[in-house]
Amino acid sequence: MPAIVDADADILLREIASTLRLTNTELARLFGVRRQAITEWAQRGIPSARQAKAANLAGLCDLLRYYLRPERIPGIARTPASAYGGLTMLELIERDRHEELRELTRRSFDWNRS
Repeated sequence: MPAIVDADADILLREIASTLRLTNTELARLFGVRRQAITEWAQRGIPSARQAKAANLAGLCDLLRYYLRPERIPGIARTPASAYGGLTMLELIERDRHEELRELTRRSFDWNRS
């Protein structure tokens, strides 16, 4: 996977935080790091160990922005859902279940499925 560095990292992190309306502290919690790490990543790039998660979250945010009204996304991400075992989207992300969440979200918008 190509490195997500400098300006790209800053844009990606801001896009995720903006879509989900997260503070740097909340964004850091999703990645299991301290708030200062997010600031550092925005300046120096996202470490390779976190790039897959960042890419998955960006993809999830793209899906949500495409199908939902932007002002509704933060509330939806914070609402427990039976499809997620009573957890919220943010809780699934914190528990490193972001790939599962992205797939569940993608399928939930696939109205052509039988």
